[in-house]
Amino acid sequence: MKTAKTDVVIVGAGAIGCAIAYFLSRQGVKVIIVEKDSLGDHASGHAPGILNPQVAIPEYVDIMLPLTTKSFQLHQELYPQLLAETGVDYYFRRSALLGLAFTQAEAQETKDEIGILQKQGFETSWLDGDAVRLIDSRISPEVIGAEYSQDAGELDSYRYVLALAQAAEKYGAEIRNGRFTGLKRKGAKLTGVQLSSGEIGCASAVLAMGPWTGQASSSLGLSIPIRPQKGQNLRVRAPGPPFATLLAWDASYNTTTRQDGLVYHGATHEDVGFDEEPSAEGRDELINSLVTMVPSLVAAEVVLQTACLRPLAADGLPILGEVPGWNGVYLATGHWTKGILLSPVTGYIISELILGKAAPLPIEPFSVARFNSARA
Repeated sequence: MKTAKTDVVIVGAGAIGCAIAYFLSRQGVKVIIVEKDSLGDHASGHAPGILNPQVAIPEYVDIMLPLTTKSFQLHQELYPQLLAETGVDYYFRRSALLGLAFTQAEAQETKDEIGILQKQGFETSWLDGDAVRLIDSRISPEVIGAEYSQDAGELDSYRYVLALAQAAEKYGAEIRNGRFTGLKRKGAKLTGVQLSSGEIGCASAVLAMGPWTGQASSSLGLSIPIRPQKGQNLRVRAPGPPFATLLAWDASYNTTTRQDGLVYHGATHEDVGFDEEPSAEGRDELINSLVTMVPSLVAAEVVLQTACLRPLAADGLPILGEVPGWNGVYLATGHWTKGILLSPVTGYIISELILGKAAPLPIEPFSVARFNSARA
């Protein structure tokens, strides 16, 4: 491949990379997205698509809440916009959520979280088990109560990525197949992105490679402590009406009925390196958790099992912003289980930085400098 030129190269065509490309190209910036596999081929294309902006971990509230709430707002604004621009319906909808509790310990933890969330302004409350089953009688009789929240949503994650990509292309972005191998610089200034097939000259680059972003550590000369965490999901066919709400349990499992009539259930949390193959152990864990939540689904037919790798940073927080010591290189990774939720706000923030503007939200806690304090 001959050396090409553009304004910005984005490495990674998942929800994060495509959202950044959309926000930039809509502003007239020339963008090339580089993807080694195919569009939404990894976590973004297989994610359950649950959008829950609530932050109940006390030490993360002040840091994460501005991102999650702004991004949820952006999701609501983007849906009609992307639908009009592309005709791709990714079935976004606001949904209520029931966070189930089976034990007194789970109930107390849930009630404590409700108190935190109510102080943040979320519409959430505690329901006892009987009230929970009035919402849906299929929920297990073992459930002693649940958090009920009206501040959640869902979408088809693959179709969402497709809509972002097609809208970006409509505004002039280009998607190319290629494998990232390094960066070119003159002093502190980025001059290009090196691929296995050649070089693309550019003034700015965004590394949005999910759990593979750590491969750029040697090119950048600093540590990007990010690892893959495997998540497996099931789609099952079962009789009965759609669930009236999203169902959640144990900070891991989410259940919903989608537009295709299938019940979607996920996800596992497995530290198994870069193994992204579905497994019998993962299937059994998901079936057991699904039947625990909704016993009548014991006879459901498993239609599809998928697996993907989420990018998890060492401290569990996203890694966002310009790389210290570089002029024009940005990181957008580490969103873990909230990549789909946080993709619009990430696209907004990174695009504003590339356009030379101040970050629209505080991002200092997300700088990669936190892992490289001596260098910073």
